[in-house]
Amino acid sequence: MHTSCQERFCSPLLLTLLTLLARYGELLLRGGARCLVFLGAVLFAPATLASTASQWFHVGTPALLLSLLILLLAIGGGLLSVLLHHLDVGSFRRLHHQLTVMPIAVAIVRKKDGHLVYGNKACRQLLGVRKLNERYLYPDGLSSKMLCDFLRPFAGLKTFKDVDEALPQNNGKVIPLVVSGLSIRCQWQSCWLLFMDPPRASHGEQVKLEKEQRIFQQVLNSLSELVYFQDKSGKLIGTNKAFDRFWRGRIEEGIAGEQDIGSLGNSAAHTWTTAPDGSSRLMETNCNLLIGDTGEAIGTLSISHDVTDWHEMQEVLKSEIEKREVTEQELAQRNTLLDTILSASRDPIALYNEHGVYVGCNEPFARSLGYTQQALLGKSSADVLDPDKLELFRQTDQQVIQQGISVKLDDYVILEDGTPIWYEVLKSPYRDPTDDTTGVLMMARDVTERKMAEQQLADAIMELQELSFVDSLTKVANRRSFDEQLRKMWYSHIREQHPLTLILCDIDYFKAFNDNYGHQQGDLALREVAKVLRSVVKRETDEVARYGGEEFAFLLPNTDLEGGQVVAAEIHRALADKGLTHRYSDIASTLTVSLGVATLIPKPSQDYGKLVELADVALYRAKAAGRNCTMTMSERKAG
Repeated sequence: MHTSCQERFCSPLLLTLLTLLARYGELLLRGGARCLVFLGAVLFAPATLASTASQWFHVGTPALLLSLLILLLAIGGGLLSVLLHHLDVGSFRRLHHQLTVMPIAVAIVRKKDGHLVYGNKACRQLLGVRKLNERYLYPDGLSSKMLCDFLRPFAGLKTFKDVDEALPQNNGKVIPLVVSGLSIRCQWQSCWLLFMDPPRASHGEQVKLEKEQRIFQQVLNSLSELVYFQDKSGKLIGTNKAFDRFWRGRIEEGIAGEQDIGSLGNSAAHTWTTAPDGSSRLMETNCNLLIGDTGEAIGTLSISHDVTDWHEMQEVLKSEIEKREVTEQELAQRNTLLDTILSASRDPIALYNEHGVYVGCNEPFARSLGYTQQALLGKSSADVLDPDKLELFRQTDQQVIQQGISVKLDDYVILEDGTPIWYEVLKSPYRDPTDDTTGVLMMARDVTERKMAEQQLADAIMELQELSFVDSLTKVANRRSFDEQLRKMWYSHIREQHPLTLILCDIDYFKAFNDNYGHQQGDLALREVAKVLRSVVKRETDEVARYGGEEFAFLLPNTDLEGGQVVAAEIHRALADKGLTHRYSDIASTLTVSLGVATLIPKPSQDYGKLVELADVALYRAKAAGRNCTMTMSERKAG
């Protein structure tokens, strides 16, 4: 009966024990989700045990007492596990709620592998942590291993405080942090509760920062532009005084709406508004992204400019451009008309500005200077004219431009084929309406035939003038007067038996002068030489005469050969001082003369032609000696 009693009551006991162990194991495997079921089993088990225990005690078997003890230990362990689990879950939930609202970055990191168990919002923003469902993922530049390496020195500690650390980012930058930690258990595992904060400035740095902020605000307030700042949500966080004055009482109107910043991080918008004085103003607002130290956008900076004047100027400029286009069309028509006239004219026509640069011409004018029309345009007169002719043209150009009068002159040109042409040139002022510059309009007419007729007439007049005593060109005695004076002086010196000196003067390379400078310049040179020669003669009895062409003669009564040489030297000196330009001379850059000096004491048996003959021989020798020199002859040398 004892054995059957044991068997009868042992089975329920074992069944109950196995049930409790199974539920306990299930709780350990599945966690708190089965907590209520397990509690029900635990509450039900004592009733079963109570009825069974009475039978156990009644039987009095020691083995059953041992089983009962094991059962009680299992029940106690299960209850303790349930209690600890609920305490852990409740504690983590309360901690999660508190950490979520904390303003500083907080993270829970598993000690054994650095796994990120939790990160609050501030932590996710600071480190760039991503939350995927209930999982927290490190950014690309940060890993669990890095956290393990950082936390390894604190493995045996419960806490650590204010440790400086720089955590990397995926953009290559680092985030300086001050980290404090507390060792905790979370979800049945050993973890670190980490508090992370950017380094705080010292008191001195804080004072310096506040000073810089004040200076920055003063700088903003000194600007006439309207400046304001907004955070990422569009909330206004700062303005300058110009903004406050302009938008007083209507701040919302002054804040630009949502703008498309674009890939470059800026945008611009134009809006019409009313200024405090009631005037209508056009405002241009430039909006730029503000980038924080982490490279992320933290807000926007907007600057508004009053561009009303610029807008009005643009409108005026637009109107002026339209007027200019009309003017340009009219000028184009006039240019077409002018080109037609220039092309149709056979006479040379040219336009050049006050600097002498050719801005227009026709083909005959360009051909007269040895150029084509296109090649001449844009060139300066200094590049195409001889220096002497350039100086003459500049003098007349100044008259035309400064006095605003027309000037007429003659110009002698030798074409490339050697053809000489005389032009009658008329210069008139003109003004360019496009840029209000002045210049010269030059029109030339071929008067070669008329000039040839005038030259023939001049030659005839010269023949008539030779019959008089004064040369009409040089205003000195002519050949007829010279012959008459020589005859008179010859006979008077025969009576007195005093020496009579004759100097023949010939201008060197005068034909080249005429060929290159023209007869007009040649005549001018003859007049200038005659003035110089007259200045050399000091006595009233001395006479200077134009002997013929470019030759002059001096009659020096009562003058010996040495006196004649003195006068000859004075002639050379005076002409050199005058400095008449002759660039086509082979011996000098100015006009020079060759002199032949002859002296005789006339005899009754001699003719005055003897003196002329001696002077002519001396002149010939001077030319043969290289010109620009003096040679002498006397009766003794001739003999």
